[in-house]
Amino acid sequence: MKLFILAMIMIGSSLAIADDKISDDEIKTVLIQQSIQAYGGECPCPYSKSPKGGQCGLNSAYSKIDRFATLCYPSNVTQKMIKEYRDKNGL
Repeated sequence: MKLFILAMIMIGSSLAIADDKISDDEIKTVLIQQSIQAYGGECPCPYSKSPKGGQCGLNSAYSKIDRFATLCYPSNVTQKMIKEYRDKNGL
């Protein structure tokens, strides 16, 4: 899973450099992946795999702490976040 997330971040970074027509959905994907990576612990999102192999569900940070502390779903990413990403990356 960590390898997949890293690959998606690298792809997202490449998209930002290579194509200034990056879509809002692509930005949401990048921001979600960055958020999950930044969490650094086990079970950032309900759909993450727990150390025991099942889904984290209600044991996830998203479910326990603050739904906006960890971005897990596209609906968690605001237009303001997308604008800030575009501004920061010159898009």
